[in-house]
Amino acid sequence: MTTDAKKSRRVVRARRSVTLGTLAVAVAGASVGHAAAITPDVPDGVNWVIPASSEGEGEGEGEGVTLDPEVTLIRDLGFMQGHIRAGLTLYEAGDLAAAKTHMGHPIEEKYAAVAAALEARGLGRLKDELSELARAAEAEAPMADIRPLYTRVVATIDAAREAVPAAMHVAGLVALVRVAGDEYSMAVEAGEISNLHEYQDSWGFLQVVDDQLARLAEGREEKAAKAFDKMQAALDATDAVYGDIQGAGSFEHDPSVIYGAAARMELAAARLK
Repeated sequence: MTTDAKKSRRVVRARRSVTLGTLAVAVAGASVGHAAAITPDVPDGVNWVIPASSEGEGEGEGEGVTLDPEVTLIRDLGFMQGHIRAGLTLYEAGDLAAAKTHMGHPIEEKYAAVAAALEARGLGRLKDELSELARAAEAEAPMADIRPLYTRVVATIDAAREAVPAAMHVAGLVALVRVAGDEYSMAVEAGEISNLHEYQDSWGFLQVVDDQLARLAEGREEKAAKAFDKMQAALDATDAVYGDIQGAGSFEHDPSVIYGAAARMELAAARLK
């Protein structure tokens, strides 16, 4: 993945070895509140607008929607990683003030929601790792010090994902795309970026989804691989609403593109049998 104006999407190639037979049931059941939005035979150009909640940050999936705890964990881990992903990119670009804010948000906004699940997995160290990364950013440490701290945090987050079934993992990624749509909705007004921080959050979340889709697609049997291809294509369509990390460039300012991607990803997963 690059952090240039346009995200460098990896092509998901079909591989024949692992089946994903339970994915449809889990994804369809994980987001009950959005089930009515999934309809067959939807043209590729259609964008579904399924806003979740504009109250607060990072809740996603709308009020009254109950997600499986494993799905929620994947969403929330991605939320935290997306923040530090945006922070790392901003740090590399020299915008230390913005980077510091993003680096500190996982602890401030989300850690309490994942603390019990991480402790149960023996991964409670993530809190200290995130705190150390945030402190290093606040101290304006050199990039040579920041990057290993970032890599360590991501490794622990990945370890937390390992025990989550692939079906739940995909459902959590769909939920995270909807959170990205919520953030983007708060970032734009009258066809312009009015809140750069929320735009950067949204960008970071989709970077995480992109990486995770590519990892999940590895080694899948043909039918599952095709479903992942469709999910990747749906996500790739969101390139149209992003410029660079600072919101520069010529691009659409339409959150419905992101909500539409989430809906099409969910539909692609539900087509698996």
